[in-house]
Amino acid sequence: MAYEVYKTIKSFDKYFSEWKISDINNLTNELKIQVYKRYVFKCEVFQRDNFMCQNTECKFPDSPLTLHHIKFKKNNGEDKLRNGITLCKTCHMGYHKAKRALIFHNENNVPSHIRGHIFKLEKPIKIDWKQIKSDMKDLRKQLRDNHGIIITLRQLSLLMRFITVPYNEWDD
Repeated sequence: MAYEVYKTIKSFDKYFSEWKISDINNLTNELKIQVYKRYVFKCEVFQRDNFMCQNTECKFPDSPLTLHHIKFKKNNGEDKLRNGITLCKTCHMGYHKAKRALIFHNENNVPSHIRGHIFKLEKPIKIDWKQIKSDMKDLRKQLRDNHGIIITLRQLSLLMRFITVPYNEWDD
């Protein structure tokens, strides 16, 4: 099995004894500790999840396994068993590209705070500011030519903001 290294948690010394000397010499003691803790974390998560993707909608059981942080590392998510879940690479990448939802099993091996939950990222809306500016310019031209109304870009911008406020938020 490709995940043999994660089946048992090796001691710190045993783990690094299998590394090349040149690779070990490039690491500080603090970095070694960090690498080892990450290895232990991955072992614990993979073992808890029986080396299977935990997404119930997974259609790619042969895809390589990855470790997913429920609370992202960039949002101060920690390497704790409660914050890790095993996903196949296809499900993991699909989730991060906002193409796939993660639906977790309602079983004991899944952390209790995500059991049965669905997670989905939304694609950010990309705004084409050049197109908007061009459209506003065309609108100003139409107002000037058809109705004799001269309006500045700033005035048009304020008007656009005004009409987007829901009527129930207007002050009476």
